[in-house]
Amino acid sequence: MKKWLAAVVSLVLVVSFLISGCKKSAGKGEGKIKIGFILGTEQEERYQRDKKSFIETAESLDSNVIFLSSNNDELIQANAVDSILSQGVSVLVLQPVDSDNAGVFVDKAHAKGVKVIAYDRMINHPKLDFYAGQDSFAVGKMQANSAIEWMKKHGGIGKVMICSGQQGHSVAEAITSANIEVLKKAKVKIAAQQYHNAWGTDEALNTVENILVRTPDIKAILCNNSGMARGAIQAVEKAGKIGQIFISGADADRANIEYIIEGKQQQDVYKDEITLAATAAKLAISLSKGEQPKKLDKPTTYKSAKNIKTILTPVKSVTKENYKDVVIKAGPKYKL
Repeated sequence: MKKWLAAVVSLVLVVSFLISGCKKSAGKGEGKIKIGFILGTEQEERYQRDKKSFIETAESLDSNVIFLSSNNDELIQANAVDSILSQGVSVLVLQPVDSDNAGVFVDKAHAKGVKVIAYDRMINHPKLDFYAGQDSFAVGKMQANSAIEWMKKHGGIGKVMICSGQQGHSVAEAITSANIEVLKKAKVKIAAQQYHNAWGTDEALNTVENILVRTPDIKAILCNNSGMARGAIQAVEKAGKIGQIFISGADADRANIEYIIEGKQQQDVYKDEITLAATAAKLAISLSKGEQPKKLDKPTTYKSAKNIKTILTPVKSVTKENYKDVVIKAGPKYKL
C-alpha cells in the first residue's frame, strides 16, 4: 500500500512539475537563448536563493530560463530532463539527484546537441561539459579544523560524530571524506558516521538522539548541511548539552545563523550560492553562444569523472564573530 501511494504521489508531482515548466516557457521571449535549470530539490532554504539568483542573472542577460525541481526523486528528474530537452534549450544546468545515475542525462542532452553543466553536485560522466560548484572537500576540512580548535579551547579533544547526506552523493562523499581525513590526521576518535537519504532535519535529529544515548561523551557533531545541523541542535538541546558540544553545518541558512548568534551552534560554512548560481547562469549563456569563459580553474579530477572543466566559487567559515561580513554582506562577486 505504501509503495502504491508513493508511486501515485511521484506521478502527480511529475505531472505538476511538467505543466509548471511548460507554463513558464510558453509565449515568453521567443527567439531568446533558452537555458534549462533543474534543481535536485527545493527542500532547503538555500535553494530558493540559488533559483532566484540564477533566473535573475540569466534574464538580465536577455535569456529565458525554463526551471523545474525534482523533489529528490530520480523519476521526477528524468521526466523533467525530457520535458526541458523537448523545449529547445541550448544548455542544461542540472543539479543531480544521484551523481552516478545522472550520467544518462548527459548522453541524452548531447544527442540533441545540448551542453550540460553539473550544478552544485558532480555528474559522474567523462563527457560532462562543465561542473559549477564549490570545493566540498574544503568545506569538510573547514568544519573539522574548526571543531578541533573549539575542542582544544573547551576541555580538550573528544569524540566526534558525522551526519552525512546521501551515500554516493558527490557533495556528501567529499565533505565526509574531508572530515574523516582531518580528524584521523589529528588522531581524533570518530564515534559515529551515518548517511541520510533525505539530508533531512528530522532524520539527523533521530540519528543524533540515538548516538548520544549510546555515546554520551560526544564532543562535536559535523553535519553535511545546515538542515541536519538543526536536527543535531534539537537533539543536543533535548539532552541538556547546548554549548557543551560543537555543532557545524554547511549552507548557512538563516535559522542556523540565528543559532550561531544564540550560541546553540558554533560554526557553519557559507557556500555563497548566490554567486554560484549567477556564475552558472553566465557560464550557460557563454556556452550557448559558443564562447569559453574567461576565468576557469584548471581541469579538475573529481571522483570518477576525469578532467572535467570546473568553476569553483568560494566557501567561508561562519562564526558568531564574522557572520555579518560573510553572510549579510554577501553578493555575486565572482566574474566570468
